[in-house]
Amino acid sequence: MTDHDNDTKQALLEQGQGSGPPAPVPPTFQQMSSSASQPRSYSQTRLGSLGRTFSTRNLFGVIEEWAKGVPIPKDSREFCESSLRSELERKKTHVQHLTFVDENAEMPLQDLLEKWNVDINKGLTTEQAKQRLETFGLNQLESDPPTPIWRLFLEQFNDILVILLIAACIVSMALGQYAAGTTIVIIVMFNAILGAVQEHGAGAALDALKALQVTNATILRNGVEEPIDGTMVVPGDVVILNTGNSAVADIRLTEVQDLESNEASLTGESEPVKKTIAAHRAAHVTTEEKKSADGNTNGAAAAEEESKKEDKLTLSNVVYMGTEVTNGKGKGIVIHTGMKTKIGLLAERLKSVDSGQSPLKAKLALLGVRLGMASVFISLVIFVIGVSTGRGADPTSSDPVWLQMLLVAVSLTVAAVPEGLPVCVTMSLAIGMRHMTEKNALVRKLASVETLGSTSIICTDKTGTLTCGKMTTVQLWFDHTHYKVTGQGYNPEGMIYPMADEGKKNKGGTTDDDAKTAFEKVKTERSVESLLTAFVLCSDATVELEDVKTINDRGEEKVTQEWQGTGNMTERSLVVAARKLGIERTQLTNGYAEKAQNPFSSKRKMMSVIVEILNSKQEDDAKSTKPGIGAFTPIVEEGTKFVGITKGAPNRVIERSTLMVENGAVVKMDEKKKQEAIETVNQLSAQALRVLAVGIRPFKSMPEDTSAANVEQDFIFLGLNAAIDPERPEVITAIAKAANAGVSTVMITGDYLATARAIAENIGLLRKGEDNADKVMDCKELRKMGADITRMEKDLQGKALTRDQRQKLNAELDVLHQKVDQITAKTKVYARAEPFDKITIVESYKRQGHVACMTGDGVNDAAALQGANIGVAMGSGTDVAKGAADMVLLDDSFATIVAAIEEGRKIYSNICKFVFFLLSTNVAEVFVILIAMLAGLQSPLVPIQILWLNLCTDGAPAVALALEQAEPGIMDEGPRPLSEPVLEKIQLTGIAIQTVLETALCLYAYIQGLMWNTGSWNGHNSANTDDENKHGVRKAQTIVIYLIVFLELMRAYTSRALRTSVFSMGICSNVNMQYAVIFSVVFTLLVGNVPGLKDVFSMEYLDAREWALVLGFTPICAIADELTKCVYRATGFGERPKARNANASAINSGAAAGTTVGLRGHEKDGESYYVALSVEENKKLESSAAE
Repeated sequence: MTDHDNDTKQALLEQGQGSGPPAPVPPTFQQMSSSASQPRSYSQTRLGSLGRTFSTRNLFGVIEEWAKGVPIPKDSREFCESSLRSELERKKTHVQHLTFVDENAEMPLQDLLEKWNVDINKGLTTEQAKQRLETFGLNQLESDPPTPIWRLFLEQFNDILVILLIAACIVSMALGQYAAGTTIVIIVMFNAILGAVQEHGAGAALDALKALQVTNATILRNGVEEPIDGTMVVPGDVVILNTGNSAVADIRLTEVQDLESNEASLTGESEPVKKTIAAHRAAHVTTEEKKSADGNTNGAAAAEEESKKEDKLTLSNVVYMGTEVTNGKGKGIVIHTGMKTKIGLLAERLKSVDSGQSPLKAKLALLGVRLGMASVFISLVIFVIGVSTGRGADPTSSDPVWLQMLLVAVSLTVAAVPEGLPVCVTMSLAIGMRHMTEKNALVRKLASVETLGSTSIICTDKTGTLTCGKMTTVQLWFDHTHYKVTGQGYNPEGMIYPMADEGKKNKGGTTDDDAKTAFEKVKTERSVESLLTAFVLCSDATVELEDVKTINDRGEEKVTQEWQGTGNMTERSLVVAARKLGIERTQLTNGYAEKAQNPFSSKRKMMSVIVEILNSKQEDDAKSTKPGIGAFTPIVEEGTKFVGITKGAPNRVIERSTLMVENGAVVKMDEKKKQEAIETVNQLSAQALRVLAVGIRPFKSMPEDTSAANVEQDFIFLGLNAAIDPERPEVITAIAKAANAGVSTVMITGDYLATARAIAENIGLLRKGEDNADKVMDCKELRKMGADITRMEKDLQGKALTRDQRQKLNAELDVLHQKVDQITAKTKVYARAEPFDKITIVESYKRQGHVACMTGDGVNDAAALQGANIGVAMGSGTDVAKGAADMVLLDDSFATIVAAIEEGRKIYSNICKFVFFLLSTNVAEVFVILIAMLAGLQSPLVPIQILWLNLCTDGAPAVALALEQAEPGIMDEGPRPLSEPVLEKIQLTGIAIQTVLETALCLYAYIQGLMWNTGSWNGHNSANTDDENKHGVRKAQTIVIYLIVFLELMRAYTSRALRTSVFSMGICSNVNMQYAVIFSVVFTLLVGNVPGLKDVFSMEYLDAREWALVLGFTPICAIADELTKCVYRATGFGERPKARNANASAINSGAAAGTTVGLRGHEKDGESYYVALSVEENKKLESSAAE
């Protein structure tokens, strides 16, 4: 391809994401096709034969061929360019919403077989497969290579404080201060190693999790079916697909039998897609269409018509890599593997999106810059004063004045920079990282730990995060009676009993034991046994206890047993509900044998089977104690040997029913009874439940005609099954806890408005009974605005615009941003959302100043995960999503996000505590040196002593502060604003008080020490020899360093809380603080008294009088800190505001029919708990919050 072609292609791609000027009229197809004299490729032939039906989709197909290097005639290329520009200008469409044509999916099947040289009935030969594996490589997605630990090590030096330390180290070494320089090197290296090892460990844990997700495939090789590792599949392989299989590549279907696949990882649609062997845009079987099938037809036709207008991302005759077959079976040819698959192309298109610097990192960087500037400025001032006056730090020194003052300047710089701060921050984040992993939150970057604590809004998916991700039967309707079905997920533990008993239970009339009694009665009377037996016999799903491999918090593989299902999600709920009565499929084979089946059809909206009753002696059936065996005996005539069972859309089953079960007998189902059944269906559907009906038709002998037309009529109507993907048990409490903490939760789902609203009300995200119209929106309008924003941003980046044009475009973009922000500011539920909508939503929240947390599991979610402040991927999601995320939820639970936010807040709070502690001590050290030098004294501290203070006596207690437990009420406060500095006014006030007090004490002790040991307040007594003066100065310096050590260690206890008294917290409640203090005291005494060490640290032995001075001053700063806290508590100074509407956010749990509308959060012994709010209590709280 020529350079001109490359430039043109690049420009075209840029134009494809924006709208260019109107294009000239393109040449006709006849001109285009007749001008090509060179040999024509398949795409060119196809292009020339399109005639007037040529569309944007076909255009992109040609562009894709062009991008791959396929020769295209010049006039065809020009036509592509101009047509694309005019089409995009007219529709203002973002390129990522358009669909590329795949010739392998659309060419005639015979051509495809010839292209890949494969026999559909035999598959490839071993030799062919070997050659293609060499040509195409392993069938796996390329991922960024893991960051080597040496690179992670180097990244730790990208910190302003570390850079300042390195600069101080270089200067110290240059001036011969090797001990000081070596100490700084040790500090910096320890910090870098700790951070690198922790982040490397998180990556290794993610790799271990990925290694567990191995997918196998069943293929035809040499005419024989055989299982194979999915990575060994090659283009041209013939793959056999069954319910429950995951597609290991892009597979062009050649045979299908009611095959449906879940393409949520590609499209965001949670509902299955019906597959055919004909190529057309896939139509998703939406939730609303399911409702239509269930008899609730309101709005279904309109929804179906609207869905036809949407541009689908997938083809109906292709099963895509990473998707799951949820129903039916089929066979097909592999057309793409690895990065050439749909999921691979999407992963390739994902570019790095800047999620922004973490709040803490930005604040500490700013703090570091300010500290650095201040220390350099003070050092320069002292240096200039000393050199200009000719007065060095030590009058007895033979070194030139400039060298003495340079050493003092370095000392001041070292004193100003808290050497222990980078280490403490890294250790604090690393420990938090470990704690979060223990709570099933695998954090991939240290800085993300703290960012979680600043989160102000959680944008969460519904399926699998707020809900269990498993359809569960919650109600049955049989013989005019509603039955409650308890239990969660696929675990068959649960009870079934009449809803009347449930009502009594809610009113306090019965107990759990009474519910168990009602359940035993249901089992004894076998009242709903026929209903559940029919459902199980007329389904293909299975649920079994299987071994599941997981990764624990140490990255180790763990095997547990869990209930796993295969087949249609709704059918799984039927099987589980039946097992709660002891009805198992394997057991039913002893009493029934399937003889014929009419698979589910979207046209009929029903499935039917004919089963033979193996034990036709009804008296034996009636006596059978095995659940399910003989279940139909009471409702069919004597001599019945075969039963046709039909399940499906309630309206279809009900209208074809002539009889029904009533009071244990079979009676005529008249119009009144049919209407009652339809109203029951509508009531259940209004609760966002998916409803199925079942009926049976007895036969004396096996019917000759087993077609659906003959079997699916004249039913004995048995009843209804109502299922839902239930909310996780912990979700309501977690949402309440997040609301308590001022963290908003918004739900993003592919469901329609009505379904999304019902689910949001069930989980407490919306209040039941209120008009929530302005809080729930269809993303269609938002999607158009998002596409327009993307187009404008691309225009601003890629076009040569005049100043006026740029200003106009910026103004239009600002208006559009404001419109989107106004919508998102009030929306709690986003319905009919697609993955690309998440980008628009998260960018809007970031513009509004939020720290946004976004969840996702699909490939198309990766861009939004990267763009959010915190991207959260599901442990069960795609590898692409996990790679783009900052955190991976190993249990997929929303509650884990809230727990991680709480842990992040605790970490941020602890970091602020030790930043306050370190800076208050360091600032005091600077002023001690500064004032002493201005007064003509020698520096009270030498560089090596300053390093010892900052690392050992400051650093060890700071690490203990990092391990402090969360303060009570930390989840009752609102999120910290991004603009809020690390040091608030309460901390700055404390630093000022402590600096003045500690500086005064140290200077007094220093001067007193000089007078005791030299006889002069400035340490220069002419009556003494130089050695005597020097010895006296070192003793005074030793007094100062001991005093600073003990002052700071004592105050470390009071720094555990900014407002709470250490006595109410318990002085010894943080055992790590005891270890830190003992460590610091012991090692300080060692360096001050062990011969050799004391010389390195310029220290001397102290006498009793000097120790009395040190110990007498030791508690003064701590006492002052506690008195300051008393003033804070009395005046309310520096108190953080509580979260807005924290306790007034009534979270509707849907229980007790209006007697309880919410949950109120409390803290007790460091643990959060919740109590129910009555309607009256909630109104009072809301009024109080409003005031």
